Amino acid sequence: MDDYTILSEDQSQFDDINKKFEEALADGAHRAETKNEANEFWAYMQECERYVLNGSLQTGTFHHDMENALVLYHLNNLIDQGHLTQLLRTHFDLPAAQVRSEMIPEEWNYAGWVVGDGTIYAASRYCQLDYRWTLVMVFYYYYKLRPEKKHPFVPAAMKVLNDPVLEKARIAIIGDWGTGIWKDGKKQKCPAELVIQGVLDLDPDYIIHLGDVYYAGTPKEERKHLLDLLPSKYKNKVYTMNSNHEMYDGANGLLGTTLQNTLFEQQGGSSYFSLEIGDWVLVGLDSAYYDDSYLYMSGSLCNEEGGQQQLDYLTKAGQGDKKVMLMTHHNGILVDKDGPATNTTLWSQVQKALDGGLPDVWYWGHVHNAIIYRDDLSLYKNSKTGTALTSIMRCCGHASIPFGNGDYLKHASAGSNPDVLFYATTPMPDPTDEVQKLRVINGFAMIEINGSDFSETFYEVSNENPKPKQVWPAS
Repeated sequence: MDDYTILSEDQSQFDDINKKFEEALADGAHRAETKNEANEFWAYMQECERYVLNGSLQTGTFHHDMENALVLYHLNNLIDQGHLTQLLRTHFDLPAAQVRSEMIPEEWNYAGWVVGDGTIYAASRYCQLDYRWTLVMVFYYYYKLRPEKKHPFVPAAMKVLNDPVLEKARIAIIGDWGTGIWKDGKKQKCPAELVIQGVLDLDPDYIIHLGDVYYAGTPKEERKHLLDLLPSKYKNKVYTMNSNHEMYDGANGLLGTTLQNTLFEQQGGSSYFSLEIGDWVLVGLDSAYYDDSYLYMSGSLCNEEGGQQQLDYLTKAGQGDKKVMLMTHHNGILVDKDGPATNTTLWSQVQKALDGGLPDVWYWGHVHNAIIYRDDLSLYKNSKTGTALTSIMRCCGHASIPFGNGDYLKHASAGSNPDVLFYATTPMPDPTDEVQKLRVINGFAMIEINGSDFSETFYEVSNENPKPKQVWPAS
């Protein structure tokens, strides 16, 4: 687990973060008033080690804190091996790891397991025990220490961003797509390549990315993992969103690089936007910038520091005579062992903006899966009157990250009247390693609007079947 294969691009990222801490030391940030709050994050990382220390990481009930169980172990090893700066220990209080190599089963290096929402815990690239995720933690600490280094929030203009308004259009939705091109075992292409090729084969009018460029949304990653893979023909016809991963480098990659690129001129540099088609208005909101939760994992449109203009933006859309399709990176519904549950903060903010109601359609990513919820879940109630509502709720976060068949979704889709009508379950064909044996196929969604009509199709793509295959609705 500590025998790292450091590629040149990985070391380049380490060098960038090392430089940030050298500059922080020179600026006296190690004595900043924010240091106590930043150090609370290290304490949180210490708490997360308990899943390895008590032996429950693989066997306990899934919790997102488990994702961080090996962070201190990897960070300390990367310092010892000369990849990360000693300043993290000497001046920025990185604690020693309690986890030792003998506590980590050997099979975690080449195999793994799937948890309830489909997340795969394994050491291979982009799975949950990939050591490169620890880079995220160092970036996150840096911006807790130096919040002034975050990119300023950029308000959107209160206007439609497409002119003229089309009566009909097809829109590809890709979520959590930002891995870039990587070597996926012995497969010819990785999921990100297959998905964008599948999208382009269907020739949509627009492409919307629901956010996440890995690992930390740095300017280099935004260029290599997002911009370089988008064709120039989609200039002014592709949109992207903020996410937890884009926030790890202070949104500087997203707001300072991607949204300054000519491909995205129509967004005006802002991480939220609107797009009118027929009798619909599509509203994409930033659910990460003003999220107070650790590692921006929960999602929020606003907090005491700002973001109210996003609620106003959604309110204005809801007061018009068009149907509202909302898109956020973070999920409105949690994947829970007891079945679907609302993501309280984000859900309540959306309902407040829509006068107690819900959007007609809501698409999100963040959960690396494809999930079709029933349109009349008991969760769907007007927050003011308690009246039952119907709404189309979809998770579309399965465009690049490896994931498997999660038990929580298997349970929620069982029975004669299930809460989940569909989720991604197609096994990866011809797996070339132990982790690929756990995986299911990645994909994307295509929506079509024609006047007041709305339809959707979910597709899967693989090396063995690169032509997009319709999986929802069942063909």
